[in-house]
Amino acid sequence: MQFDTSSEIDYAPPNDPWQSHDPSEYADSYLTLYYSEDEISKYPVREVTRVNDNKSDPNLETMSYGLCSTCTRGIRSGLVKNSRPYLFFCTQYNGERHLAGYYHIGWYSKGKPLFTNYSNGAIQDDYRLVADEMKWLYPPIKFETIADQTDVDEIQSGFRKKLISAEQTDELLRLFRDREDYSEEYINEIRRLERINRRYHEFRYPTWERNQLFDWESVQEYVRMSAAQGDEEIKATIEQKVDDLNVDLDLASSEDTSNWYCLVCDHEFQNEAPLKLCPKCNNGGGIISSEAINP
Repeated sequence: MQFDTSSEIDYAPPNDPWQSHDPSEYADSYLTLYYSEDEISKYPVREVTRVNDNKSDPNLETMSYGLCSTCTRGIRSGLVKNSRPYLFFCTQYNGERHLAGYYHIGWYSKGKPLFTNYSNGAIQDDYRLVADEMKWLYPPIKFETIADQTDVDEIQSGFRKKLISAEQTDELLRLFRDREDYSEEYINEIRRLERINRRYHEFRYPTWERNQLFDWESVQEYVRMSAAQGDEEIKATIEQKVDDLNVDLDLASSEDTSNWYCLVCDHEFQNEAPLKLCPKCNNGGGIISSEAINP
């Protein structure tokens, strides 16, 4: 599936703030894992119904990665800074690991600084990615099959992310070329799972308190999300709260919590992973771990 650049939406690629990604043909690519639906879905789409952590990535509806979630910041940053061309998506499916799809990255933009990206004394860069091409398979390919039919035999070792060479990338792409593209079916399945969430939990994404589906018309707030330095009033509010609440920024992105606090509107919410926008005020600059307050 190719990205549709004919859209009139002025904040979608190739428009600002998106920059063309110019990958090197000699660069390594990434294998990465994602949580997929297994028990209630025919297709291994992202785990939309995951309890206390509804997944938005990989976001096939917008062909984006890291636009709406805080998922795998390091991979996204490494891909941009090292001109890597592909992301291959792997997951656990029917009790075994499989390769399900890929993105060829066409554009990127740098997101606003987030406290939840604070580490080593600074807020780390947050790159958002959009693919110009993607392909998703059904059935996905077992790791065992890949090891037998390519020289990517190390795929059977345990990993959360793994770099593969340009030659190995070509080997995987050869497997994809022989198979039908099920991207549309995956997207339709995501919509079905969203409806299940809404029926039983009021929202399409309950822990996000989000009723909208994901498409380019609905993600403007993420593309242009406000942050501390983008609005002087918000910046002043956050700075005052950081001081008043004795916030320890080293704990702002704690991996050991599912409790989060918005410094702008005082909203408290739960999710296993930090969100980019506050579910209540849509601010993107003031979310911190509750553990960072008066530690």
